[in-house]
Amino acid sequence: MASSEQPIPENIREEAARWLMERDADPLSPQQQRALAAWLRADPRHARAFERLERSWDLMGSAPIEARLRQQGHGGRPPPSAPARRKAGARRWAAPAIAAGLAAAVFGLADDWPTRLRADAMTAMGEQRTLSLPDGSSVLLNTASAVAVDYRGDARRVRLLKGEASFTVAADRDRPFTVEAGDGATRALGTRFIVRRDGGDTDVLVTEHSVQVAVTGSDPVTLRQGEGLRYGSGGVTAPGPVDASAAEAWTRGRLVFVDRPLAEVVAELNRYLPAHIGIVGGDLRERRFSGVFDVRDPMAAIDTIQRTLRIESLRIANLIVVLHR
Repeated sequence: MASSEQPIPENIREEAARWLMERDADPLSPQQQRALAAWLRADPRHARAFERLERSWDLMGSAPIEARLRQQGHGGRPPPSAPARRKAGARRWAAPAIAAGLAAAVFGLADDWPTRLRADAMTAMGEQRTLSLPDGSSVLLNTASAVAVDYRGDARRVRLLKGEASFTVAADRDRPFTVEAGDGATRALGTRFIVRRDGGDTDVLVTEHSVQVAVTGSDPVTLRQGEGLRYGSGGVTAPGPVDASAAEAWTRGRLVFVDRPLAEVVAELNRYLPAHIGIVGGDLRERRFSGVFDVRDPMAAIDTIQRTLRIESLRIANLIVVLHR
């Protein structure tokens, strides 16, 4: 049964999306056809990922989409980095961003069922929700986030399964309040703090009083108000000052970007949008941008970015937005 399938790893999804776009951008050479066949045979998950992507691509209506891409290609110049002599140029230069968007659209919700089974509270893309706990503490869940709550006689534990949450903790000396995320645990020594899981990394930010962060294999670290750290694959960073106002702006319904690379801005917007935003051109990814947006209307941010940076976009089936020059 489909519900018994394990989630497909992200690297396999991305490889399947690249193969699909390569195949549809230009006819594969005999050598490429053999390479694709070998990749599909190498692991059952490869074929499963490719089939799911291919099926969804067809359902989106490949013919109208390809026509739109060709029209965009004739109507404006591809980025300088795109191979000018390639057939179906618009598809070729936009392919990586389209492939990433297709993979996100197909796999984003389908692989969430293991999290749903473990979660006591969960938010959808773009949703925020406040969870009131039995002791008077509260958890504000950000977009696409999930927590599991484990309250016992001598301890209060919350596990952040994915996403981001702001914790406001009621005092109780006899029952410590701890948030577990990844390989670490954050114990409240005061009132308010934020924990965010981003891939294999976890960020902790203190907005009021202090916390103690304990990570497997490292000594506990105390963070004070206005400080943050990250732990994960790169170890544990040293505590340092953070722009708390910008970092917790989402708790007030705002997204704040101050002189940030466009790639970072887009990555943050993608957390709130049902559509997937991609960028074509390495130089465009590094363009700096500042702005304040309403979390309830992240699509409006795309229009503002286009006007501010004087760039264009290619929009497909309300699922994919490709920013380009």
